[in-house]
This record gives sequence, structure tokens and C-alpha cells, in this order.
Amino acid sequence: MADPMGHAGHDPLLVAEAADRGARLAPVLDLCARCVGLYVDLVAVTASLPTSAVPLRPRSFTLTPDDVRRLRPPGWRAWWSAVGSARDNLTRPLAVGLTTLGLAGLLLTAAPTLLLGMGSTAGSAAPSEVAHRAASSEPAGRAPALMGDTTNREATIGADTGPSPTVTLSVGLLVVGGGLFVARRLAVHGRPMR
Repeated sequence: MADPMGHAGHDPLLVAEAADRGARLAPVLDLCARCVGLYVDLVAVTASLPTSAVPLRPRSFTLTPDDVRRLRPPGWRAWWSAVGSARDNLTRPLAVGLTTLGLAGLLLTAAPTLLLGMGSTAGSAAPSEVAHRAASSEPAGRAPALMGDTTNREATIGADTGPSPTVTLSVGLLVVGGGLFVARRLAVHGRPMR
């Protein structure tokens, strides 16, 4: 059966749709030689497009194990290149933890001093009352410590020289944690952009 309208009455989009989706041409278009030619051309273009867009490469861009060993920084530079990067999942939590422990240690060490300081200013008693309380709490065989007695006071002051170990440890943890934060910052800002 011949097409009464001829090729001019056919819709080329139906031919393109059939070529794009891998369908068959409509039976009316099968009878038109020009529509079949358009269909064959569109199928050939569709098949050649994926390979035509890839340019020829002058060499292979795959990395060999020798290339990887040559490009990887050796020794401490490998560790330093990982600090502060997305691969680094050690230094940030370590810096946060050490800094937190240092701050907590300093606060716990300073809290009794601050609380005693507030307690002594809020309810300061007269020196005679303090001496009376001290005398009443002494055992029967010992003489009460008087305000003018400097031997006990000097012995107590001489024994309390230098910072406490807790303060020293807390300051050390703060320094190490802060140093890790600084090292992370320097590693990130010193790294070239890729």
C-alpha cells in the first residue's frame, strides 16, 4: 500500500524517536524509502557518538606501582601531608581531647582555691575566734598554736614550694593540645592547592 501523502506528510520526529529508543518505524514510514534512509542514518550517528567524543591519548595515564612509590612523600613528610587533610582522623580528636583535659585539670585545681577564697571573704572571723577554735580542737597533750608562733607557719610554707603536679600536667596537656591545633593549621595552609 503506497502512502497517499508522500514523504512531505511524514513526521521526521517519529523517525528520530524510533532511532533513539531502538523501536521499529511505524508501518506507514516503512513504505517510504526516504524515511528508512533517515532512520538508518540516525541509528549510525547514535552508535558512533560515544566513541567519537573520546580524543586519542598520546600516552597511558594510568599510574603504575613505581609511579605511586615515586610520587608518595617519604618518611615524616608522608605523615605531615596527611595532617589536617580529609584522611586525618587522629590529630583533631587528639587535640580536642588533650586541650579539654588540660582545661578541666586547671579548673579543678583552681576551684578549691576560688571556693576557699570566696568562703574566707564572705565569713571572715576575728583572729581571736580562730585562735580559740584552734585551741579547743587541739588534743590535751599539745600546746595550742598561737598567732605569734612562726615555727609551724614557716615549716608549712617551706613544704609548699613549686606548682602542684596537677597544674603541671594540665598545663602540659594544654600546650600539647594547642600545639596539635597549630600544627594542623600550618599543615593545611602550607599545603599547595591541587
